[in-house]
Amino acid sequence: MPFKSLKAYLQHTKNDITQKMRERWLQQPWSPYQDFISQTDEGQRRIRIWISLLIDAIDGNHEEFLKDQQQVGYARAVKGLKLENVHKNFPFLMEILWEILSEALAKKELQSADLYGEIQELTALLFEDYKIIAASYVKTREEIISEKVLQLQALFDFTREIITLSNVEDVVKLILNKAITLFGVEDGYLALYRDHNIKEFFCHPENRESDQVRSIIEKTWNLGVPLFLDEQETIYSDIDRFKLKRVVTIPIRIHGHCHGVIALGTRMRGFRFTKKELDFLYQFIHMMAVAMENIDMLGKIEQSRYELRLLTTKMITIQEEERRRLAGDIHDTIAQGLTGISYKIQFCKELFKKTPELLVEQFDSLLETVNRTVDQSRELISSLRPDLIDTVGLAPALKRHISNFEQETGIRVATQLPQNVQLSSEASICLFRVTQEALMNVYKHAETKSAEITLQKEDRYVILIVEDNGKGFDTIQGFPWIKGQDKLGLLSMKERVEAVGGSFAIHTEIHKGCRIKAKVPSGTKVSHHAQN
Repeated sequence: MPFKSLKAYLQHTKNDITQKMRERWLQQPWSPYQDFISQTDEGQRRIRIWISLLIDAIDGNHEEFLKDQQQVGYARAVKGLKLENVHKNFPFLMEILWEILSEALAKKELQSADLYGEIQELTALLFEDYKIIAASYVKTREEIISEKVLQLQALFDFTREIITLSNVEDVVKLILNKAITLFGVEDGYLALYRDHNIKEFFCHPENRESDQVRSIIEKTWNLGVPLFLDEQETIYSDIDRFKLKRVVTIPIRIHGHCHGVIALGTRMRGFRFTKKELDFLYQFIHMMAVAMENIDMLGKIEQSRYELRLLTTKMITIQEEERRRLAGDIHDTIAQGLTGISYKIQFCKELFKKTPELLVEQFDSLLETVNRTVDQSRELISSLRPDLIDTVGLAPALKRHISNFEQETGIRVATQLPQNVQLSSEASICLFRVTQEALMNVYKHAETKSAEITLQKEDRYVILIVEDNGKGFDTIQGFPWIKGQDKLGLLSMKERVEAVGGSFAIHTEIHKGCRIKAKVPSGTKVSHHAQN
């Protein structure tokens, strides 16, 4: 029985048309759109919807069909699918319609006299559809270009502002304010971490802290990936799972190091946040992380300059004090000894003329004075540079110094010293001086009667540990080595150790003692740069 209209016949054969469309696409070279249409359920569903709406539009119901195609064109353009691939649907469908219509006419399932008006309308619809898809692509590209221009302008403005800032708090306020404005959210949060703990927590507007947001921030820090809270308050990591979010939390990561976590949120309803917005936010996060690293680096440089100025002033003072002390020691020992020798020699000359038999006794006394003066000279030289370090090594030199320290102060020092330590001369004298300074700090400040010194080898390094169970102290924020301009012992120890390519660390708390650790490379000569 022949069909009364083209629309009725196409309704009858639309499943066959859909299958033939898939077969046409399977024969095409691979492309993202070819894969979408021929291999996915969503692609097949879209073909069925297109054909069904086209058939319904033959008798005048154009609006729904054309509106759908406008949305499809926009969606395909946003996904980056090429227009030349999307447009292949039209010649494919025309070929298929021609085939089935020719077959239907041959079987007399359709009368050609009844088809002319409907075929005309179908052709016009397809041409209109073709133009809508093309226009959607043009419009979408213009929107994308316009959006990119606005994004670039926003990034430019942000960069221009951020490079003028010199402290972290201002940088954080700037990015939170920008993010709230750009992404249409109500609240912004940023947590900065140090040693796996939140060092500083910011929120904008102020006084809008949220325990829920803090919890998600902690989870983001531990996992190291962005997390999202949907409108049902479920946490997930797949950004494309839902378009609307209540909270998003993003790690602030640069050069493999995570500085903290930024969070954006709303209180009443969700906000649109997709991969496009995430990529855009990452640009701001990257700029902010660079600015924060630069501020931190400048802070460290300024701190080093400040420490160097203090240390230089202190070293000049120490040099003058050492010269004055050395001059006093020479005057009290060597100079007096030499003066005594001079008097003895003059006295011996007189004896030689008058009573030569008494010369032997005077020469014995003179020899004692010379020997005593020589011993005093050696002690002075040893105080300037311990001779045992160069002759028998670091460990014996430390043992002698520790023994003298115990006798002079009454402080008991437990030691764990190896028999032999292979170290360069510079590293050995460095560790010796660190021990001297550390023990003097124990005597002056720790208020304890015991200490412990350990010297050990670890891989290619030698480690010195000096610790006590005294009163300890509180390091100053940002300047842990300086307790005052008249107390630069910690800083001088640190500078000594770093000058020979080592590292210096101090661990102390109030009433919990102090532990100093100096780690220097074994057998490594100090560089020319460090010597300078």
